[in-house]
Amino acid sequence: MTRVREQARSHAGEDEAHIARYYDSNTRRFLALGGSGDLAAIHRAIWAPGVQSRAEAFDFLNQLVANALQPALPADDTQAHLLDLGCGVGGTATAVAQTLGVQVTGVTLSQAQVDLAQQRTARLGLQTRVRFALGSFNAMPALPPSHAAWAIESFVHADDAAGFFHMAAQQLVPGARLVLCDDVLHPPHDAVAQRWVARFMRGWHLNSLLSEEQIRTLAEAAGFRLVAVHDLSGYLRGFHPVVLWAMRLLTRVPLPWAYWDNLAGGTALQWCVKKGWTRYLAIVWERN
Repeated sequence: MTRVREQARSHAGEDEAHIARYYDSNTRRFLALGGSGDLAAIHRAIWAPGVQSRAEAFDFLNQLVANALQPALPADDTQAHLLDLGCGVGGTATAVAQTLGVQVTGVTLSQAQVDLAQQRTARLGLQTRVRFALGSFNAMPALPPSHAAWAIESFVHADDAAGFFHMAAQQLVPGARLVLCDDVLHPPHDAVAQRWVARFMRGWHLNSLLSEEQIRTLAEAAGFRLVAVHDLSGYLRGFHPVVLWAMRLLTRVPLPWAYWDNLAGGTALQWCVKKGWTRYLAIVWERN
């Protein structure tokens, strides 16, 4: 049994290193080509009703997170500590800190992202309220207890989905809220769907692409009570249908470019969303 645990830890470490290299290599491209501009968002743009610009579409998740977490914060928000699990370059962490007036710590596997996030806080004058640390869901840095946390498009990278929720429960005080914004499976799947889902997972280096039911079961087992589920799938915009058709063919060719994995995985994801094989959800929990 000890040997099995050691092998599991070794595999997890290798996988985390692989994901870290993926983000170290691609983060600057994500920022340059993603279109989020000064918001520094490495997440999906949500074109919900009322959203009128690209900036608002990228800011949508920032505001959704802030609104979902606010009811769980102490009366004196300035004393609240929040946790961004998979923080990217700090776009959401700085936005939430400014919106709610709280302290935020962001954790990421990527040293390149930590460096860029720290540069961002310096530009915004938020060094005393927002900080960033290198760490993983399996090996979190030492942090103060948190009154709320969120994970935007990072849960799917977790090599141990159940362990993710137990880690979050350990980090959060009772009554704290956890928001997860991510892709989920929408079964049942035939063989064709399975191939496209596999292409999506392979391209974006995912480990925990689960159904909503599976995710809810794991969260409840770790001591979280469901508060709300928002299906944002219908508010995603992808390639023009002709471009998507062409990219489906082109990305079948394996190329040794760091950004090619992202294009291949993103194309597969758009096809999965179009066919209803995956959905994009924002799920809010409260720690019992």
